[in-house]
Amino acid sequence: MLLQAQALCLTLIFVSLLSIVILLDLNRSQSYIATRVQSHPLSSSYFTLDQVSLALEGSWKEDFKTVDDFNEVFEQKLEDCKSRSGHCKKNQNKVVLLAWAHFRNVLTGRIQGENVWCDAMVGYFSIPTLTSQQAHMDAMHSLGYTLLLVQDRPHLYELWRRHHASVQLIIWEDTEWAAKPCLRNSTCVYAPPNLDLPVPPPNSTHLNIPIWKVFIANWWNGSSPPLGGPFTISPEPYHRWPKGNRGGKDNFYTGYSLERTCLKTPFTHHAQRPRQAYVFAKFLKFFVMPGYILEDPQGVAANQLNDDFYANLAKTDNITWLGQFKSEGMPKEPAPHPPPGITQVGRMERPAFQRLIAQSRVLLGIGRPGLSPTPYEALCLGVPFINPIKKWDPKDPENREKWEAQHDGLVFTGVDEPYVYHVKIGDRDGVARAVRKAMETPIGRFIPPHMKMSALIDRMEVLLETDWRPVARVQMEATKYFLDG
Repeated sequence: MLLQAQALCLTLIFVSLLSIVILLDLNRSQSYIATRVQSHPLSSSYFTLDQVSLALEGSWKEDFKTVDDFNEVFEQKLEDCKSRSGHCKKNQNKVVLLAWAHFRNVLTGRIQGENVWCDAMVGYFSIPTLTSQQAHMDAMHSLGYTLLLVQDRPHLYELWRRHHASVQLIIWEDTEWAAKPCLRNSTCVYAPPNLDLPVPPPNSTHLNIPIWKVFIANWWNGSSPPLGGPFTISPEPYHRWPKGNRGGKDNFYTGYSLERTCLKTPFTHHAQRPRQAYVFAKFLKFFVMPGYILEDPQGVAANQLNDDFYANLAKTDNITWLGQFKSEGMPKEPAPHPPPGITQVGRMERPAFQRLIAQSRVLLGIGRPGLSPTPYEALCLGVPFINPIKKWDPKDPENREKWEAQHDGLVFTGVDEPYVYHVKIGDRDGVARAVRKAMETPIGRFIPPHMKMSALIDRMEVLLETDWRPVARVQMEATKYFLDG
């Protein structure tokens, strides 16, 4: 009995040390981007186009119209490789289940931020259609996993039963119609107190999905239950944001890259661009909501739709203002319209939208939407962004740690003029100065180093190849994880 107790004690010590090592290693992987950005000035080296991006010009989604089309290709390739007695390409026999709706939305061409993030992640998990040159680059740089899109929870359960022995990871969403009913249910997840091995296969009553293989995607600055930070993936490096504004500081930062798509849009030299400025807002209601960059001094929101700011600058500085705004949430009478001087353009798919942005000299943020990929796309196309600062400390207005901006990611990663102009809302003269300066100050393509394709691939490899079981053990204790049944 003494020997057994000693053996058990040594085992527990080993597991604890292993968990500490893994957490330290993950912390290093999260912080290396911060070190890399802080240790280099914003120099021309950041404009160097990644060799991965130059090769991977195709889009993974172009050959697929439906989820079934997509899955059929990958499942057939997986079956073929397994039938050849293990003659699979690197990582091909490892399955990733993509159970977030935004992965499916990519197939429809929607350009919502979450869909852009998913498009980037999928593009670097695996690229199914490649030219000979791309195949060479794929062998060196992309990860080659078998991907399966998930329609709903029953579909996920079906795919899990079929491929459970090969599933490397599940990316899900924390909603009642997705992960929530599963992740505290003992008939769904395998989560005994010590996460003992081996994991039993699914049977007629239990799915036995290992809880350490489930990650929750969260666009915003916060962690998702039940296991919190390390099992929440994020598009922005929230660990770099200031104290008090780091709800997602422990999340796994995957991030995304726009190189593969934006580099397909030709760069237009500054002298060849019309004197065009694009007003970035999804909805007309953003012009009358709190935090609008030209908020009315008297607080009368209706005045903001009739503001002559844009018309005046169009006249004095020969600027053509363009924008694309939906009218949802606005009264139908009188007919909603953007402020005078802004021309509405028709709805367009992402490639056409990128071409329009590439012809502009500046992208003007008006306060919403927050954390959108569009400013990053603009920078990649050589278009500076005006970033509204919506909140600040009146006693210390230049203290960035107290700022809240339309795009906090560009504040807290230190991107400044001539790429990003940070302007406080209500400062009409400051907005006008920033517009004029941006219109006359050309920039080349700019891609932050942590948004290079190679950086994304590095992080994805950490996500997909880490044994998360010891981390889950620590998080179960830290979050006081429990099963409902």
